Amino acid sequence: MVRHRARLLRHGAVAAGLLAVTVGCAFKAPPGRASSDMSAVSLDRQPYHIRVGDELDVRFYKTPELNVEKVPVRTDGMISLDLVGEVQAAGLSTDELSANLRSAYSRELEDPRIAVIIREFGGNVYVGGEVGKPASVKFEEGITALQAIQSVGGFNDKASLENVILIRRTSQRYEGYRLFLKEALEGDDYNQDVALQPNDVVFVPKSRIANVNLLVEQYISKNLPQIPISLPVF
Repeated sequence: MVRHRARLLRHGAVAAGLLAVTVGCAFKAPPGRASSDMSAVSLDRQPYHIRVGDELDVRFYKTPELNVEKVPVRTDGMISLDLVGEVQAAGLSTDELSANLRSAYSRELEDPRIAVIIREFGGNVYVGGEVGKPASVKFEEGITALQAIQSVGGFNDKASLENVILIRRTSQRYEGYRLFLKEALEGDDYNQDVALQPNDVVFVPKSRIANVNLLVEQYISKNLPQIPISLPVF
């Protein structure tokens, strides 16, 4: 009896340990505070990298009859062009893609001169919670959290400016960051007004977030695809 009870206790401890690991994997706390490399100031120093959903103009200076406009970057990151077929675009700067196209077209054209221009940025950002009118906002390069919030009517009277959550999708999960936007508005830390990326979610709560699972259930799980979510616990 004693031995049986001891075995049960050991099994219970193992199960509890596995549960803790499982929960830890699903809700592992990411960096809770936005870092300086996420700010709009940092973005100004970095070249833009083409993303899925962008539309590109490709211009041939010696052979303008080959010019194409609004070429979509597909979900696989590729674009389709005459003579060369499928070309990787997502993840490259416009200069890098231009160089790759010059190399590809050199087999068909003599000394091709090609430029790639972003015609339209793809994707949206989503603003919810205690704002004037929760809505999706068309992504524009350089748009910040505060600009997105202002575009939907700004904060309402119940909003907590020091507990705004940025939800960003990585390759395998969503990561959460706490934004101290009051510090940005008061000029104490402009890094808090982060530069957004396509499909980011900016959620403005009424108060300090105490129950992450409840937030996931009530907001994220009802609005976003079912993939692992990681949010900071405050």
